[in-house]
Amino acid sequence: MTDSEEAIDLEEVIVPFRDDVDRDLQARLGAWPPDFANIEVHEVIGAMLARQATLAKEIAAAPSIWNGHAAPIVLRAMADVHINVAWLLRDPADRCLKFISFGLGQAKLELEHRKAEIGDRAPTAEEEAFFDASMRWIERQRACFLQDVDLGKWSGLSVRQMADEADCLDFYNFVYTPFSACAHSMWHHIARYNLMACDNPLHRYHRRPKSLALELDLNYLLLAAKYLDKTLVAFDRQFGITVAGPSAYDKVYATVTSNETLVSG
Repeated sequence: MTDSEEAIDLEEVIVPFRDDVDRDLQARLGAWPPDFANIEVHEVIGAMLARQATLAKEIAAAPSIWNGHAAPIVLRAMADVHINVAWLLRDPADRCLKFISFGLGQAKLELEHRKAEIGDRAPTAEEEAFFDASMRWIERQRACFLQDVDLGKWSGLSVRQMADEADCLDFYNFVYTPFSACAHSMWHHIARYNLMACDNPLHRYHRRPKSLALELDLNYLLLAAKYLDKTLVAFDRQFGITVAGPSAYDKVYATVTSNETLVSG
C-alpha cells in the first residue's frame, strides 16, 4: 500500500470507532440518572467510564503508538481503571467516598509539597494563583484542614487483592501484570524491546542497546476496545442497563478482522 492508501484505511477504522465509543458512553450516562442521595457514586463511576472511553479514543487517534513500546503503557492504565471500577461496584456508596477522600488527600499533599519548595521566599503571582485555585478545588469538596492525607493505597488493598475480590484475577494476571513491565520499564520488557544480540562471538554475544521502530499492530487498538467494553459490561451488569445494537468493540473488531488490507497494514 502507498502511504495515502494506508492513511485512508486507518481513518476508516479510527473515526467510526471514536464516534462509537462516544455513543456507547452517552448511552450509559443517559440511562443512568443521578441519585442525589449518593451523588459521589455517579461522579466517581461516571468519571471512570469517561476516563476509560477517553483512553480508548486516545489510543485510536495515535496509530504511531500501536506497538509494544508505547501501547502497553496506555493499556496498563486502562487495566487499572477496569480493576478499580470492578472493585468499586461491589460497594459503590462506601468505596466511592473512600476513592474521593484519598484523591483529595493526594491533592492536599501535592499543594503542601509545592508550598514547602518555595520556602521563605515570596511566591510569584503565578504560584499564588495556582495555590489559590488548588485550595478552592479541594475546599469545594471538603474543608482542607479536615482532609486526611493517606500515604498508603486508596483502597487499603493491593491491586491483586482488589482484582481477586472483584472476580477479575485473570485480568490482573494476563493484562495488568504483563503491561506493568512496559509501564515501569522492567527488565523483562526492555531486554526484549531495547536490546539486540551482537553477532560477534568474540564479544560473547552481548546485547546492544537499540531504539527500534516497530510495525503498526492493529491488535493494540482491538485490546483498547476490548478493555473499554469489559468495563462497560461490568457497569451494565451492576445497574441493570441494556444498550441496543453492537458495541464499539463489536464493530471495530468486525471491521478489522474482515478487511485483509487493514490487517496486513
